[in-house]
This record gives sequence, C-alpha cells and structure tokens, in this order.
Amino acid sequence: MKTPKILLYKGRGMVSRLIRWQTNGSYSHAALQRPDGRIIEAWHKPPKVRLTRLKDWSNVEAYEVVGMTPEQWDEAIAWAESQIGKKYDFGGVMRFVTRWRKKQDDKWFCSELVFEAIKRAGVPLLERVQCSQVSPTVLSFSPLLMRSEPIK
Repeated sequence: MKTPKILLYKGRGMVSRLIRWQTNGSYSHAALQRPDGRIIEAWHKPPKVRLTRLKDWSNVEAYEVVGMTPEQWDEAIAWAESQIGKKYDFGGVMRFVTRWRKKQDDKWFCSELVFEAIKRAGVPLLERVQCSQVSPTVLSFSPLLMRSEPIK
C-alpha cells in the first residue's frame, strides 16, 4: 500500500502570489493525497472541500509525515473525507490579512484542513498552534515533514 502524502503547492496565479506574499512564504496551497493518488483539498472554486485528481504536478511538492503509522493515516484520511462538501473558509483566509482571531467553525481553508486531519490522527505537526493559524508555508515548518515523491 502506498503511503498518503501532504502536498504543498507553489502556485503561480494571482491569488497564489497574494497568498505567498501575505504569508511571507513559498507555498500557496495544501492538500492530502490518498493512497489511490486522489487528493482531498479545501478549494475556493467551487468553495468547498472536495475529492479530486491533480492533473498538473508542476510546482507541487510531496511530503511524508515521519513516524505516522498506517492506522493514523487511515484516521486522518477518513476524517478529511468526512469534511467533503463542507464550505470553504473565506473568513479564515481573511485572518491572515487582518490578524483577526477566528473561532473554529465547520468551514475549512486548505492548510487548516490538512493540519486538523493530521492532528485528529494524534500527530502534532506543530506544537501550540491552532489549525486556523496554519498557512501552507507554516505547515511546511513542521519538523515531521520529509520530502517525498507524490503518488502518480
């Protein structure tokens, strides 16, 4: 069985450039990759959590989570799948612009979804950090992430 991955994107579009500028980082999007290669992501068009396939692998980096067991991955993927169809968290994204504190709700932006899925599986990617504080670049700071090849 192939090990799921965390995918981090270096998007080149206008929205991606704004995200990278605002968060002072290299990454503009995050997703979870399932063992079958499909991805779970919070996407803004249409604004919801979705299950899809990635067609363009340029500017995408894959990461394994060091020490994460297959059972923990099953739990993380199952939780992320339970979020499919939930709304995109535009308010959470605005927090990065306004520094406004956001209460946890039932909406997700990309890195918030990925971080929470891994946390629900019992793996703390970053200590003392709330999921609403995690941009794709902040997610990349986890010492548990190790570069890998995506599942294609």
